[in-house]
Formats: sequence, C-alpha cells, structure tokens
Amino acid sequence: MSVALHCRVCEAAAPPAPGNRCERCDGPTDLAYNWERLRTEVTRERIAAGPASMWRYRVLLPLAPGDHTAPGWTPLLHARRLSDAVGVELHLKLETANPTHSFKDRIAALARAAAVEHGIETLACSSTGNLGDALASQAAAAGLEAIVLAPHATAGAVAVEAGANVVPIDGSYDDCRRLELELAALFPWGFLAGNLHPFASEGGKTIAYEIAEQFDWRLPDAVVCPAATGALLAKVSQGFTELGLAGLTDGPLPRLYGAQAEGSNPIAAAFADDRSISRLRPNTSYPSLAVGNPVYGDLAIGAARASGGAIYAVPEDEISMETSFLARMTGVLSDCAGGAALAALIRARQSGELEAGARVVLVVTGSGVTPHVPDVGPAVAPEIDAVLAHLGLSG
Repeated sequence: MSVALHCRVCEAAAPPAPGNRCERCDGPTDLAYNWERLRTEVTRERIAAGPASMWRYRVLLPLAPGDHTAPGWTPLLHARRLSDAVGVELHLKLETANPTHSFKDRIAALARAAAVEHGIETLACSSTGNLGDALASQAAAAGLEAIVLAPHATAGAVAVEAGANVVPIDGSYDDCRRLELELAALFPWGFLAGNLHPFASEGGKTIAYEIAEQFDWRLPDAVVCPAATGALLAKVSQGFTELGLAGLTDGPLPRLYGAQAEGSNPIAAAFADDRSISRLRPNTSYPSLAVGNPVYGDLAIGAARASGGAIYAVPEDEISMETSFLARMTGVLSDCAGGAALAALIRARQSGELEAGARVVLVVTGSGVTPHVPDVGPAVAPEIDAVLAHLGLSG
C-alpha cells in the first residue's frame, strides 16, 4: 500500500477511507505515504507525460478521478517590474487561473474524487467565498449535492449559480464551522473539514510540486502565501519535503513566509510570542482572512520556523495598499490575500530576513474580480435548528 491514514498521536495506520479521527485514540489523522515504494514509481518523465492539471502528480496523491478535468498547472509569472521594486527575483503563482479562480479548486477536486470513490452523494463545507465556490463547481461536475455554510455577506456567486444549497449564516466563519461540526454528527455527508479532510487538504501541496517542476526541479529561495487557517502554508511545506523524499529534488527547502490580517492574527501572534495558538474573535474587513481559530495554525508556525521563514500580521490599510500596488506593477488583480502576502514579502525584505536578489514565489491564491452576487435570501440564525429548517431537514 502506497498511502495510509496515519494518526498524528498514536501513529496507528489504517487503509485510506473517510474519517479525520483515529479509531484507536481519537487523534487527528493525515495521509502518510510509502516513500520507499514511491521512489521506484515516480520519475520526472512520468510526471511530465501527465495531464496539464494537478493530476499529473496522481502517483503522489491518495486517489485520482477517472477523468483528468481538474484545476492546477497554473502559470508561474516572472513579475519583472515588481521584482525591481522589491529587490528580489519575484514570480507569481497565479491560482486565479483555476476554474473558480482560487487555489481552493485543488482542495475541492480531491474532495470530489474521495466522495465518488466512497459513494458519498452530498458534499458540505464552511466558506467565506472561495471554498464554497470550488466545492459547488466540483459537485456540479460530478452530479453531487453541495451544501455551503457561509457568513451572509460573503455567500459566493459561483456556489449559487452552480446549484449549491447556500446557507447564509448570521454570524462569522467560526460560527459556520461550529454548525458544520454539528451537521457532521447528524448526517453521513462528505465534509471538507471533517471526514474528507485528509484527502481534500492534500490539494494544497500540489502548488509546491508545480513550483518545483516549473523551475525545472530547482527550488526557489522562498515562498510567500497568505495564512488564514494555516493549511496552505503547512501543505506547501509538506509538498516541498515530499519532493525530496520522492527523489525529485535536492538541496535546501525554501523559506516559507505567511501573512495574516492584523485584525485576525492568531498564527502571527503565536509565532511572534513563540507559543501555541490562542483563539480570538476576528476584527478585519477582509473575510477570506477572518479566521480566529485556525486548525492548521501550529503546523503553519512549525513550517515557517523550521524553514527559517516567518509569519507577519499586516495592518488593514497596508493590505489594501499592497493589493493595489500588485495590480499596478503586474496587471494581476488579486484578492486581499495576495495583497497581504506582498506586504509580508516587503516586510521580510525591509527587515533583512530576505536578501536582495533571492528567487521568491508569491502565491496569488484568489482573484480580485468580484462577480455579481445573487440574492441568497435572509440570514439564517447561527443555530442548528435554524440551519436544518433552511435545508428542509427539520421536523
């Protein structure tokens, strides 16, 4: 077996199946790979012969669909003017080129594949916009039902148009996550942050795979990305590590830098104080960065610290300013998360942590193009009975 469900606590291994808690000790689970076997199966040539999508790395993923329609293999753009302005060799990883214009398409694609593999007909998630759009898109392509819990002001246009049942919660993202956990206790659906999480979360690591391959298997000096839940930073780190384990790359791993909004900075604050994550109530006008209880926070801190990087908290006005600066210097219209990442990069340069001329990749995780958002109806109270009533599942 090349992949197994592995407990982070007791290290028990089991065949890969839906479930994010260990049956032996109830610890959190991830997928673990047999690298001794995989090193004999994966080559650069085999990858290059694959489809122009994330499935070109299917031998390094837990499963793959029967078709190869998927996100991934997004452009890596050398931003020459911005490079000169910042003082590094800067490349933009444009996740805006994915089907619903964010890196969350990678996560939803693996969730869809896992759902189909295991006979799950309903997918569900909490979202501030991008993940809900991605989930709805993938569910529609596979003929599955999609349920998206979203703060009322951020219910995504794509999710509605693709036929998802969007529940506009009168509350925060963390309220949506609490309700998602309650639904998971009631229904045998596929939850992206629950029983499908070990599969879905593997999508983020394919960004690291692509960066390496697009640089002809030479790793950059540093990678900068936003950090809301911390999952992307942790999974990018995992991806670069796995390339070495597979024998596809060698040499030092990139330094990893993360960016948070100052009004929602549990990971950056814990990194600065050298402590574990403390939950907080977000106070930011940027919904995609408004996560007060980041489930991957400690892993993101570990990834940044082990690589020699850092995680920065960025003031609100600075996020807006750098998002505009990014557009003016590159023509790329990023969402606020991209502006936060650029602000973190500039701070790393100003502090001397990142040297002049370093080869740096900034992951533009989502698009700043705002589609028309359809009316999703009145807000639903952040209580499970109200959610069940909205879904027509009560009584």
